[in-house]
Amino acid sequence: MALHRPSPEEIVGRAIEQYQPIAIYVGFSGGNDSRAITHWMMNNVPGCQPFHANTGIGIEATRQYVRDTCQQYGWSLNEIRALEDCGQDYDDLCRRFGFPGPDGHRMMYQRLKERCVYQLVKRAKAGHPRNAKVLIATGIRHDESLIRMGYAGREINKVRAQVWINPIYWWPKAQRDEYNAASGIPENPVAARLGMSGECGCGAYSHPGELERWRVVDPTFGQRIDRLQAEVLARGFTWSWEGRPPAGGHNPNQGNLFHPLCVGCEKSAIVQAELRELEQEQS
Repeated sequence: MALHRPSPEEIVGRAIEQYQPIAIYVGFSGGNDSRAITHWMMNNVPGCQPFHANTGIGIEATRQYVRDTCQQYGWSLNEIRALEDCGQDYDDLCRRFGFPGPDGHRMMYQRLKERCVYQLVKRAKAGHPRNAKVLIATGIRHDESLIRMGYAGREINKVRAQVWINPIYWWPKAQRDEYNAASGIPENPVAARLGMSGECGCGAYSHPGELERWRVVDPTFGQRIDRLQAEVLARGFTWSWEGRPPAGGHNPNQGNLFHPLCVGCEKSAIVQAELRELEQEQS
């Protein structure tokens, strides 16, 4: 029997019927998946509003792209800032713990994105019952590499008061690209050059040579990391933004954790790990 692949309308309808959310948001990071789902949600789901988690360690041009696009379309943007709204400073975290490396991704996600989500939900639920739910849509799409991360076949995921949905989960890349082209929504120039949104540059999944890619797109980002690296190394840590801490790291054994706003990076990290394993096997 062929697997039924529900449409965006079916996924959204099922989530709304089941959870009766008091607010609906769509994550707009500035990447191509988020560009598609933001446009789709804003044109098909009444009352939806875009949400952007400002990690404080990304490329400013991406944040401005998100703001400008929302203004162009008349969308009311909810931008929650990790530093100003949640008291989480990436530079300070690195000074205290060193650069994250893969094992430190969980900490960075919790501090720089998850707390922004908590703040968004808190604001939405003000004056509502404790058991009220808030729906947040993302542009996560099905990919074989996600099977190992626990996302396969999961169009709707409830986490406490948060109901995360992936309406375009079953769209292949070609369908996403066709939708973006037909919608007319402009592409983020940073995503076009960097190959990712650039909204978070925590470096948890960075690899040798990646900083130069970011530096070409945004020299000020490179300069900031250069200054921070000098501070971090002077404090006795032995690895850089592109490096990783000694065995054990900050948060080992992170398999199958739910990081819905970081799937793009995690997919890239899986691909990189598989390529490294292949190289080792062939050497």
